[in-house]
Amino acid sequence: MTLQVDETSPTLTIEQTLTGWRREFCVELLGDGQARIFLRAVEAPSLKATELHRGVLFHRVASTFADLKGCVAAAHEGLEALAGTAVRQRPTQDNLFAPVTYDRAAWDRVVDDVECWQRRASHAFAGRLAS
Repeated sequence: MTLQVDETSPTLTIEQTLTGWRREFCVELLGDGQARIFLRAVEAPSLKATELHRGVLFHRVASTFADLKGCVAAAHEGLEALAGTAVRQRPTQDNLFAPVTYDRAAWDRVVDDVECWQRRASHAFAGRLAS
C-alpha cells in the first residue's frame, strides 16, 4: 500500500471561517493500493457525486485542523485498508459516474479515526490553554 500525504495545509483567514469556508480531509483513491491524502479549503460544501467522479472521498474537519501528518498516523491502518479496497474502473455506459469502487465500511472507519483524533487534539489544546 502506498499513502502519499500532501502536507500543504491551506490557510483559512478569520473572515473566511466566519463566512462559511471550511476544511476537508480528503483521500483521493488512485487504485492499485495507492491513495493521496490532503487537506483543502472550500467556500461551499463539496458535492459528493462530483468528488466521487474524481475518486475523492472527503470529510469536513474543524477550521483549526492543522496536523495532517499526526492524523494520518492515527488513522494509518484504516487508510491502508481503504486504499487496498479501491479499484479504478473503466467508465462504461452503466457506470459513468463512479470510476472508483471502495469498501464503504473502510471509509467509515477512517472517518471515525479522524473524528476521534480531532477530538483528542482539541482536548489536548484546551488543556494547554487552561494551564
